[in-house]
Amino acid sequence: MNRTDKEEYVFGSILLLANKLQIWGDNMIDDLTMKQWFLLLLISKMGILNPTVKEVADFTGTSRQNVKKMLEQLEKKEYVSIDKSKKDARALNVTLSRKTFEYFIANEKRGAEAVHDLFSEITDDELSVTNRTLEKLLIVLGNHFWRN
Repeated sequence: MNRTDKEEYVFGSILLLANKLQIWGDNMIDDLTMKQWFLLLLISKMGILNPTVKEVADFTGTSRQNVKKMLEQLEKKEYVSIDKSKKDARALNVTLSRKTFEYFIANEKRGAEAVHDLFSEITDDELSVTNRTLEKLLIVLGNHFWRN
């Protein structure tokens, strides 16, 4: 396989893997989709109390419209609240609810075990190489995203 073939294989495999991971996660997670769970997790890791929808979108690399739609679904399920910002009337602030943190605590062990099982056939060396490769791809895509 030449380099072009390898690049195309990796690119296609990442897309297929993303779809398979979403299906796997959706079947494993109760009450949330994998994308909803991941959005809540990312918000919890932002280090910003009550971030705006725009800040969440920027942090996740997703459009404001997509994030807002997902947050509205999560608000209906009472995982977040969305309120007008007191600092900027055009902005909406996102607050994770108690239900979100209770969900994280209740499912932490189950999730860790599932991820461990998922990677059980991957050696430490393979995992290290994959980590470095994905980090580089994220940097390249981040740089490309911000140039356009």
